[in-house]
Amino acid sequence: MKDFGKIIAISLLIFIVACNGKKKDGGPVAGNHKPVINSVSLMPSNPIVQSEITAHILSSDQDADPITYTVKWFVNGRNIGEGMALHSEEIRKGDRVHAEITPHDGKEAGEPFTTSELEVVNTSPRIISVQLAPESVFVTTPQVVLSAAVDDPDRDSMRVIVHWVVGENVINDTSNVFRVQQHGLKKHDVVIGVAFVNDGEVRSEPFEFELHIANAPPTFRTVIDSVKCRSDSIYYPLPIFDPDSDPIDYELLNAPQGISIDRNNGVVYGNAGEVKTFEVSVRATDNEGAYIEARYTLTTP
Repeated sequence: MKDFGKIIAISLLIFIVACNGKKKDGGPVAGNHKPVINSVSLMPSNPIVQSEITAHILSSDQDADPITYTVKWFVNGRNIGEGMALHSEEIRKGDRVHAEITPHDGKEAGEPFTTSELEVVNTSPRIISVQLAPESVFVTTPQVVLSAAVDDPDRDSMRVIVHWVVGENVINDTSNVFRVQQHGLKKHDVVIGVAFVNDGEVRSEPFEFELHIANAPPTFRTVIDSVKCRSDSIYYPLPIFDPDSDPIDYELLNAPQGISIDRNNGVVYGNAGEVKTFEVSVRATDNEGAYIEARYTLTTP
């Protein structure tokens, strides 16, 4: 019986030791050392709204156990997700981001580590394209207005800045409006433009473009559609000129018999006989093929 009692005592002792070695729910594991986070770096250190922010973790475990992590992300103090990286469309310029990281060694969790905050910084805007209005520019065009298509994830309001270069001269006016007639330009001249946008904090990279002065078609000095003259002695100089001072070839498209045109000087002349009212159609073409057409009604006074 004594030996039987010893067996019971030894078995009871083994059972107690075994129970003490098991992990209790939420409690420590005997003989195990919790993993420790030594440092955490959030990268990039100056994130923008399109950045993927990642946690670079240095940790240690005295038992050399493999370590996993639970990473919670906070924006302005509000938990918005978990994972080793943060990429959220909710983030805006000026937001403050930090992470709370808890290590696990497969047995129990270590102490949570809270990182310092990062501020989401301004994103530099970028010009995608520019548009000039009007598209065709002549020496007679009063002004050209530039508009820019801009990429800016921060959705800041933009100010457009343009440097206009005429010949070797940079125009001091940095407006997006170019006043053509102030610079003595001629057809086929090229104005170089350099555009920027400014979001109030930074200026974009330069966007270069060219403004070409096109050949201008002949045009009217005055717009007249009705002319009074004697039908038997017509002499009417057309009020048409070429802005580029190109020579003009005048052509009679439609007129009664007896009416002609001076092709070099643009004078309609002749004798329409007894016709009291009639129409004359003409075309004026410069030496590069640009032209206008006009129709006049001639009536007897």
